[in-house]
Amino acid sequence: MKTPKRTAAITGIGCRLPGGVRGPQAFWDLLVQGRGAVAPVPASRWKTMRDLLAPEDAPVEPWQAGTIDIDDFDHGFFGISAEEAAVLDAQQRLLLETVVEALYDAGLPLAAIAGGRTGVYVGSASVDHAMLAFAPGRRPGMLTAGGAGASMLAARTAHALDVHGPALTIDTACSSSLVAAHYARRDLESGEIDTAIVAGTNLLQNPLITRAFNDGGVLSPTGRCRPFDAQADGYVRSEAIAAVILQRLDDTGPDRDRAYALLRGSAVNSDGTSMGGLFAPSRTAQAALLEQAYTAARVPMQRVGFVEAHGTGTKSGDREEALALAAAFARTDADPLLIGSVKSNLGHTEGAAGIVGLIKAALIAYHGQIPATLHHTQMRPTLTALPLRVPTATTAWPRRRHRTRVVGVSSFGYGGTNAHVILTSAPRSHRRTVPIPRKPEEPVILPVSAHTPQVLSDTAADLAAALDDGVDLPSVAALATTGRDHHAHRAAVIATIPEDARAALDALAHGQTHPALIGSHHAEHRARTVFVFPGQGAHEPAMGAVLAARFPVFSATVEQVQAAMARYDGHVPWRPGTVPTGVAAVQQAIFTIQIALAGLWRSLGVDSDAVVGHSLGEIAAAHTTGALSLDDAARLVCARSQHLAAVADQGHLLATGLTREAAEEMVTAHDGRMSVAADNGPAHTVLTGPATDLDALHTHLNADGVFARRVPDSPPAHSPLLDTRLESFAAQITGIRPKACPVDLVSTVTTEPIPGGRLDAAYWTRQLRDPVELHAAIRRIAEQATTVFVEITARSTLAAAIEDTLAHHRLPGTIVAPGVSAAGDEHARFLAAAAELFTHGHAPAWPVSARRRPAELPPPRWHHHSTPAAPPRSPLAEALSTAPPDQRRAILVDAVHASVTSLLPDRMLTIADRDTELDLLGIASRDVMVLRERIRRLHPTLTGIDAPTLLHAPTVNGITDALLPHLSKQRSPEAAHPPTKPPSP
Repeated sequence: MKTPKRTAAITGIGCRLPGGVRGPQAFWDLLVQGRGAVAPVPASRWKTMRDLLAPEDAPVEPWQAGTIDIDDFDHGFFGISAEEAAVLDAQQRLLLETVVEALYDAGLPLAAIAGGRTGVYVGSASVDHAMLAFAPGRRPGMLTAGGAGASMLAARTAHALDVHGPALTIDTACSSSLVAAHYARRDLESGEIDTAIVAGTNLLQNPLITRAFNDGGVLSPTGRCRPFDAQADGYVRSEAIAAVILQRLDDTGPDRDRAYALLRGSAVNSDGTSMGGLFAPSRTAQAALLEQAYTAARVPMQRVGFVEAHGTGTKSGDREEALALAAAFARTDADPLLIGSVKSNLGHTEGAAGIVGLIKAALIAYHGQIPATLHHTQMRPTLTALPLRVPTATTAWPRRRHRTRVVGVSSFGYGGTNAHVILTSAPRSHRRTVPIPRKPEEPVILPVSAHTPQVLSDTAADLAAALDDGVDLPSVAALATTGRDHHAHRAAVIATIPEDARAALDALAHGQTHPALIGSHHAEHRARTVFVFPGQGAHEPAMGAVLAARFPVFSATVEQVQAAMARYDGHVPWRPGTVPTGVAAVQQAIFTIQIALAGLWRSLGVDSDAVVGHSLGEIAAAHTTGALSLDDAARLVCARSQHLAAVADQGHLLATGLTREAAEEMVTAHDGRMSVAADNGPAHTVLTGPATDLDALHTHLNADGVFARRVPDSPPAHSPLLDTRLESFAAQITGIRPKACPVDLVSTVTTEPIPGGRLDAAYWTRQLRDPVELHAAIRRIAEQATTVFVEITARSTLAAAIEDTLAHHRLPGTIVAPGVSAAGDEHARFLAAAAELFTHGHAPAWPVSARRRPAELPPPRWHHHSTPAAPPRSPLAEALSTAPPDQRRAILVDAVHASVTSLLPDRMLTIADRDTELDLLGIASRDVMVLRERIRRLHPTLTGIDAPTLLHAPTVNGITDALLPHLSKQRSPEAAHPPTKPPSP
């Protein structure tokens, strides 16, 4: 059976089902373990429901039902205010979270679909919330209207995710969500959309509807759904929010994307004028539907191994469906058709029933097992002669069926709209579980992020548990990198073995530290980033070898730099992994590594907002900004290293723990034979000069307990020993052509940003002789904004000095130093630096092992808030009531100002903004409704304020002046209008 490439595949599942089921794995566990989830309605909800019933209809004991938790919602994740969340239909709230869970299960971050052609298809028949929200005597507002409409289920989802395909809410009663799947499949396969979100919702908030169904005799008095069983006596109403993600098979990657099952076809029809009336099922229409679906899909009906039936447990419903199945499939007693219904586990989820059945069928196709249908003992007597069988224990997929598993799913609306979907198992390449191959010592980055600190801790705990359960570490890391959105609270784990990763994640979950853990940090936005290029001493014996072997862009850049320098006198050939010998070779190797590292960072999407270079490093910094061409930079390095090599036997550099002032005193004491080569920090000064003087000072400082160390392979740069060579050096580099550059280069000669065009021969001649003023340059940069300083080096030499500078001057900032930020080879150190940048808001595209399928992780965590019964009154009510009239305006304008500011998370309003109209500040029409609710809570006399009042005076000052006359009524806070009773949960 050949699979067309445009076939729709189910790649992600999210579900909230009775019994505390959340996610596909928990659902599958419930099914194969044969558990039921029907129970008495929880007491907290039953009391509210019972109060809405007429006394004669209100039983003492709670009804049996399948219920889910409907009160909690993470409104902050979706940018929804608490006021709006309080009046939303719980179906909308839960649908938003469940859709995100399905997307993440598919390995699709929200950023990947935002702005694209994703369609949202929601099936729902529940009107409970709307009936309660607009009941007589209620006082609904515009937010209530948006929170109650059925169309808003799809519309709000599309809005929250910023997707631009069709957004449809479909109501065909119990078949709603399977009908939604039918139209989603067609749109996806036709190319109208690229991804489909298909969902179903059903909540039980209005007991009057249950009372009506009970009056119709369709509900089970024993509280059990017994599909096709002799003892069947009706169904139990239940709740569900469920969603699946559909993608075209040819848009998914073998060995990369998981597909639970393929939608090979579907059909929808109607009973028309059936003999039994509007609410009676029609076997004729159902049989015609089945033949239509399989014929159109070109799937032989004899290959079907199982049908997930509508199977409500009602007498007429089960009879008509069984007769239709028997007629359409025409099996024999020797080869009966296996049928079942998930309603035996969960009850009837009505508008969500189709999608719940679809998910069960997809899991059957994926796992190759058929779960039992509960509460089934023997077939109804009138059905025993039919070639149908209901499995009463978990059963392996029938061997006699074709190796491609074919599963049918039926869903029938009580108004006569019928739907059937045909699923097949996905190709083996899309469903096999294969660990990602890698070398045992190869480190991986596992990023962890969340929108709140608590969710970050919870997520870390979940990831640790997944690794404990044997989920492949590279698969988890790959999914966390490319299949999740990255939020403001960030941490990262870098590890080679699962044990280290688990320990680091446990530490993060409990607020502790670990050598493999980086962060956590709070990064609302990408941090301002400055590349720092060190000078002498920033080399290692075998530097560059691992990075050159790992990253082609790095090795190619090394070749380009070496080729550029080969055109000039003084070039000493060098290759990564070899030890540079001599001053010229060391300086040219450092320059080569720095240019290659900067190029590697850029290839990963990490760019700098500014650069600063130390001595030799300033040349690489200038090239990185575009101020110097590679040819001019190579010419400059070769000439510079040639002149320094000529005086190398006369002196060197001595790094000390002296302050600048103390170092200057040492220079004076030695009659000026030494000089300050670099002021790197508050107590990080480098001296330069003759070897005999520096060696004596080295001994003296060590004796006094002051840090002193000779800089390896260093010539006496920035010293009087170069004075006689400056003219020759200037002549060698005359003709370089610096140019303007878009990135600031903060000079360590002038300590200020310098235009690229001024980096001429005269500048570089001065730069060779004058001291390096890194301390002042770093201070200047850090005073402008919180900064992440990234050292572009094989070996860190400046991190401690920069850290001390920030601490000494009490300036915010972070140093990312690949040379010292992690143990291990330079690849591990580089990855650790990339992970550190991630925690500060960057998104480095570090290498990710080819993903074999999304790791099977638990659904994402949420920062749940219980929806308040009534918003709290503002503490300003008392102040506004008791303040003298001449002080009320000042109090009120500050309160209005704060209310408007709270709606603009990315902007802080100033006093000058109080006369700017709201729409120019970024306040949308929906925000005005929220603003009105917040203003109403400021004082009891403001509870009658309407939106037009705000819109007619659309500034902070204008609104304040419009509100003042209402305060003159001087009602006390206790006289507030009684809060409106919220919809029943």
